[in-house]
Amino acid sequence: MVHQTKVNEPNGSPHNASKALARDVGEFALDVLTLAELQAQLFAADVQQFSRRALFPGLVLLCGAVLGLACIPFALAALALLLIQIFEVSHAAGFLIAAVVGAAVSVLLCVFGWLQVGRRAAVLGRSQQELVRNVRWIKKVLERSRISRRNSSDNSWRTVT
Repeated sequence: MVHQTKVNEPNGSPHNASKALARDVGEFALDVLTLAELQAQLFAADVQQFSRRALFPGLVLLCGAVLGLACIPFALAALALLLIQIFEVSHAAGFLIAAVVGAAVSVLLCVFGWLQVGRRAAVLGRSQQELVRNVRWIKKVLERSRISRRNSSDNSWRTVT
């Protein structure tokens, strides 16, 4: 193989290759940090928008829960009085009916509030979708870099004839 000559290109030297790799890694790290910063800003904007949208449904949910808890003792007392005075039922039946009515109103308010909060939380999907796109991009860049490094290192031993 005397007639073959090796090509000594400056780009093929280990010193230049390490500089290029460091530059590529640095540029990639800068891109990743920029994406992370933008992702955090988007998430903060989404949380702020969510908090504005979820204020009223959150208050409804809170009121439903408070009402449900507050209804328990009053419902029992009201049931006892109602059954004794109007329907002439036992004390146990009156307390049971009052508790069921209070619980039903509480459940309705909580379900309504929960559904409204869930609808407003959809705005956070923007951040999630953007994060998925960013992670895919990072994986794609890393894979492309890995393939190009593998191809360049596979060809480094070849000589020109």
